[in-house]
Amino acid sequence: MRKSLYIFSLVCLFTLLCMQSMVFAASETATIKNLRISNNSDKVRIVVDADKEVDYQSFALSSPDRVVIDLNDAALAKNIEKEVDINSKYASKVRVAQFKDNVVRVVVETNVKKSGYDIFGIVGGETPYRVAMDFGNISYAAIGSTTGSSTSSSSNDTSYRVNEDFDIDKNAKSVLKGKRITIDPGHGGSDSGAIGPTGVREKDPTLRIGLNLAEMLKQSGAKVYITRKTDTDVAPQPATDVEELQARVDVGNKTNSDIFVSIHLDSFTSPSAQGTTGYYYVNGSSNSERLARYIKEGVIEQIGTYDRGTKTSNFYVVKHTQMPATLLEVAFVSNPKEEAILKSDDGVKKSAKGIFNGIVRYFSEL
Repeated sequence: MRKSLYIFSLVCLFTLLCMQSMVFAASETATIKNLRISNNSDKVRIVVDADKEVDYQSFALSSPDRVVIDLNDAALAKNIEKEVDINSKYASKVRVAQFKDNVVRVVVETNVKKSGYDIFGIVGGETPYRVAMDFGNISYAAIGSTTGSSTSSSSNDTSYRVNEDFDIDKNAKSVLKGKRITIDPGHGGSDSGAIGPTGVREKDPTLRIGLNLAEMLKQSGAKVYITRKTDTDVAPQPATDVEELQARVDVGNKTNSDIFVSIHLDSFTSPSAQGTTGYYYVNGSSNSERLARYIKEGVIEQIGTYDRGTKTSNFYVVKHTQMPATLLEVAFVSNPKEEAILKSDDGVKKSAKGIFNGIVRYFSEL
């Protein structure tokens, strides 16, 4: 009798663990919720909307000519139109299907060459994550006269102004003196980014962290450029998502910065999702990987978050910058505990300090 009860208990425990694993796996799967197409004389844009970040790979096939984008760990929503004709010289049709259990495949019938299309990820806004595919004229020219704001320039706005003497050691000053660094506080202005359970908007902590970081770097002797110093869009409005992202990229490229650091907060439908992630361009240099890893590790050391790893990505701001670049997800604003860290003065300063330490470590090893 006791042996039977023991076996029964083991079976129940194993079943429970399997069910928990299935639930966890499902929570990690992105849902592809929409497929949108815009078309003008210059290009065709195809956008896939997802409820969370999704990794993807793209490649070209022939006979017929087509570009394939595989979205990994993704499931296709039932109401998406599976095939759409496109009346354009750049692309004739787009098809989407559940290619494997965990892979959604997008196929674009197009005869443009590799230089005629671009695929990149966009974070934040009303949709948590988007994969954008441009076909046609993809030369993203600089718009307006946006060149970024040096921390030494004058400004009339006082939002989140940092007036503090930080304790910077001699080694950091020696390492950072003369370095040109662009800081990009994510979102801002018309784009609030993700919103936490108590209403914390992603654009606010990213700006506060960015300004504290910029001041630390400035006091270390670095030449610092910051894409925004207040709650504002970077590109002159009205602007498309790509124009806004390109305006941020332009700050780093036009100032010949040594590194580019974009600061974001993560978000997910489950409040239990947690941790810090460092991203760098999938085809980027080893320096970009080191920069992403050191900054992520610096933040984790300061605020004690879970290490979600250093990952490759196709985010626009790390793909189109001309120097080592990283996009940092400091923590999950959707997680109540991490949201509390992100809205506190102590959490903001520690996050900035962690990024600062990672930057010092990066330059120390060059």
